[in-house]
Amino acid sequence: MHSTLAELLENLKPGLLWVSRDGLVRYANGDAGARTGLAPGRRLYDPDMARAVSAVVTGREPRAVNAFGAPAQQGGLVPELKCRVIPGLAADDAFVLIGNEPSADHGAAFENLLHVVQHDLRDPLAAAGKALHAAQAGGAPDGVDALCGSIDELLLTLNKLIDLASVWGSSALLANDRIELWPLLQQVWGELQALAQSRSIKVRFRAQGANESLATIYGSEPWLRRVFVECLESALRSSRPGATLDIEHVQLGPRALIVFRDCGVFATRRTDAAEMPSAAKGTEPAARRLRANDHIGLKLCQHIVALHGGQLREENEDGLRNFLIDLPTGAPHRNTEQSQIDVAQAQRYAADLAALMARARADESKSKAPAAGVSAAD
Repeated sequence: MHSTLAELLENLKPGLLWVSRDGLVRYANGDAGARTGLAPGRRLYDPDMARAVSAVVTGREPRAVNAFGAPAQQGGLVPELKCRVIPGLAADDAFVLIGNEPSADHGAAFENLLHVVQHDLRDPLAAAGKALHAAQAGGAPDGVDALCGSIDELLLTLNKLIDLASVWGSSALLANDRIELWPLLQQVWGELQALAQSRSIKVRFRAQGANESLATIYGSEPWLRRVFVECLESALRSSRPGATLDIEHVQLGPRALIVFRDCGVFATRRTDAAEMPSAAKGTEPAARRLRANDHIGLKLCQHIVALHGGQLREENEDGLRNFLIDLPTGAPHRNTEQSQIDVAQAQRYAADLAALMARARADESKSKAPAAGVSAAD
């Protein structure tokens, strides 16, 4: 019975996750495991999926959600999964059904685009940057400074796009540098002092535990430095002048968290009415969006962190938005595809599912049975 149920769930299309209210994965069939990278005992990493599961458990109403999955290969395109969340068999769980995989043509087209960006734009972009800086140093006429500033912002965005194309191949991150995150983060902050001072922004660094107890990670120090640069720059530009950034290092077993508390790191913002075309004003609610510069920076950071076995995510704590960089510590990370989960785990969780189903049938039978006579003793 249990082995049959396990076989059924393993071959189910679409993929299936059985998840508790707090996002703990109780069961994942092979298809779901391969497309999300999740296995029993792990927690949902996509915040939209986690919120949908919590809402379905609370309201007992199905809902659709789009979530990010795991790349089919290291350094590959991160797929978007079309999911449907339905109430589970118990009061505190839900099932996530993952729709069929989209065509891989879009992924190939994206890879080709990044190849062109990396090889055809790098040299012309560098030449344009040198010419721009030379013009500014020579004393530009009135009005040209503003134009140069706009062009400089454009060049910065294109540079990030080229970096994203460069790091998209997994070979760019095959390094085993021994990295101490906490000193590295503080070094990067020192490099951004000019920007921080221009906005009168200070920082408060805090670590849970002594510095010697903070674990190290292995990977590419230059690229992880780039993640910290992007995140700190985003925090500085999104914070109010005179604010203090609150950044914390948390060691959770084999994982290290860098937490930007109550901050605007890569936070989407509503488009102001003044920024909208006049024809669009009053027609629909203002959309949430990231600037192109920030959007590409976020994608770059997500990809770098994912290739180190970690993830970027948001958490809400008492109405405050925290931004987290979550990285594994210890041995060097090497991403491997998980095409199927451990058979013993599958059977154990399938047995739990079977027990719940049997309990539900027993309760239903009791409710339909005629009431037995009751005798009272003198």
